[in-house]
This record gives sequence, C-alpha cells and structure tokens, in this order.
Amino acid sequence: MTNMETSKSEEQIIEKLRDYVAYTLTSAKGLYREPHSYGAMRMIDSMERAISLLHEAGIMDKALEEGLSNVRKERWRAMTDPKEFGRAIDESVLEIVNLSMNIDK
Repeated sequence: MTNMETSKSEEQIIEKLRDYVAYTLTSAKGLYREPHSYGAMRMIDSMERAISLLHEAGIMDKALEEGLSNVRKERWRAMTDPKEFGRAIDESVLEIVNLSMNIDK
C-alpha cells in the first residue's frame, strides 16, 4: 500500500469514526426526551457501529461476534418484551465476561 493509499484509508476511517462519535452524542442527547427502552436499543446500535468500524479497519474477532449473537437476535424485543431483552443482554454480558477472562489467562 502506498503512502497516498494509506492516507486515504486513514482519512476514511477518521471520517467514519467522527460519524460514530456524532451518532453517539446525538443518541445521548435524545435519551432525555425518549422512552426509557430506547436507551438500551441505542447502546446496542452504538456497539454495532463500533464493531462495524473495526471490521472496516480489518479487525475481526469471531469470539466477540459469538458473544454478542444472542443480544443481536433478541434486540427486536426491546419494545415488545423488555424483560426478555434484558435476559438476552445478561447472556451476552456473561459471554463477554467469560471471553475476557479467557483472554487474560
């Protein structure tokens, strides 16, 4: 990859990172006026955007993807069945904690 290609790639990543930061900030502002359940959905969306940024930068983690699979499958329940959505989040949290503990060893 040439220096020019590297610079263009870095510029694209920076632009996408700025979009992500803007999304996160506007989401935070929106939480003041939106229904309570939107907060969890916005956090999941933010997580998905961060993972997408990593993918575009060539960083993939299959174990992380698997750990998040449950909350991804159940995210639609946030509005219709908050208790079940909370359970899905709990399961993904445990998966990520277990993943983190295994990485540290």
